[in-house]
Amino acid sequence: MGIIQDIFTYPFRGSGKYMIFFGTLLAVAAELVKFAPLFGGIASLILAAYLTATYFEIIETTATGSDEAPMFPNVSSMWDDLVWPFLKSVIVVIACFSPVLIYFWAVPDDAVQPVIALCLLAFSVAYFPMAMLAVVVLGYLGAMSPHIVLPSIFRAGGLYWLAVFLVVLIVMAERFLGGLLVGSPVVGTVLLAGVGIIATMLNGRTLGIVYRERQEAMGWI
Repeated sequence: MGIIQDIFTYPFRGSGKYMIFFGTLLAVAAELVKFAPLFGGIASLILAAYLTATYFEIIETTATGSDEAPMFPNVSSMWDDLVWPFLKSVIVVIACFSPVLIYFWAVPDDAVQPVIALCLLAFSVAYFPMAMLAVVVLGYLGAMSPHIVLPSIFRAGGLYWLAVFLVVLIVMAERFLGGLLVGSPVVGTVLLAGVGIIATMLNGRTLGIVYRERQEAMGWI
């Protein structure tokens, strides 16, 4: 099976169909209660943390050779299984996109250079997937440091750049569908929830395959 075919059929193999179904129900439920002053915010954070744990699980099981989607991860400790993975993902996102964020913060609006901004954004987009993969596989935040990530990007070769392209494509497709469904409060909410779950699974599978196929070249373990 080709890598692209493998990635895009992954959500429908193994427990993937159940993950999509129940994940969509959870996402819709969180959407319905989000207007509650306190409970809605808590529900949204719990869902985000659970999806992050699922994302990590998909990367890990793919990296170790599994070809089928796993069940939702078990939660025995709120901190270890939900809160800490979620915090790690937030820290990785902020760290990876900090160059472009700092640039827009430090430079006045009328002095922003589009070329510089685009270059910083492109660097962040290229850096982020490998940084996230390293943090998930190696298990500590220091794994996103340049001395690990940059050599790994070069060692992973063309497969990594294919993964970056697919991750960007998946995110853009998700945003595009969101724009189309914004005027359909009921159907749109359900479809967007399902699309979000599938996008999470596709992204996790993509990164896991990079490690599975290039782990010897990257030499992390």
